[in-house]
Amino acid sequence: MKHFRVALFFLVLFSLGSVEYAEAQVRRTPQERRIVKRKVRRHNRRVVRRTLRRLPANTRPIVFRKVMYYPVRGMYYIQRKGVYVRAFPPRGFRLRLLPATAVALTVRGIAYSYADGVYYRKVEDEYEVTQPPIGAVLEELPEDAQEIDFDGVSAYELNEAVYKAIEDGYEVIDVLEEERQD
Repeated sequence: MKHFRVALFFLVLFSLGSVEYAEAQVRRTPQERRIVKRKVRRHNRRVVRRTLRRLPANTRPIVFRKVMYYPVRGMYYIQRKGVYVRAFPPRGFRLRLLPATAVALTVRGIAYSYADGVYYRKVEDEYEVTQPPIGAVLEELPEDAQEIDFDGVSAYELNEAVYKAIEDGYEVIDVLEEERQD
């Protein structure tokens, strides 16, 4: 009986010894390609907003989609809890005159104007707020721009536009869109 157990042990040992050379066919099942969303991480979580307690004299509101925007020195403010908070006008907002700080830009053959984080295009006799054109280059950004981590690259975000520092200034590399919650 003792020899039988020893013989059985060696038989099992030799049969398992050749496992390292075993080959098997790999069967791969097709998988859906997942779209990886970019993660934008903000370095500075503290929200700093420009506010005014009082508007300058003779400031007239511009009403757009039932919201009153107050233009002050090229920037727009809306009233919130007794103070006026800096806000960017939404796309489609129209003006007859551009702010005094506006700069003319041409991106891919299309003429734009830029002032304090807002891009404008001439439509008929007015100027309409448009989406930031990708590829636009600015010499400097307003101080409201926030530094963010965009796909592992240090970038700046202002008015839903992502800017990357280049030799000549800052270039628009992407436009962030708000996620819809259904």
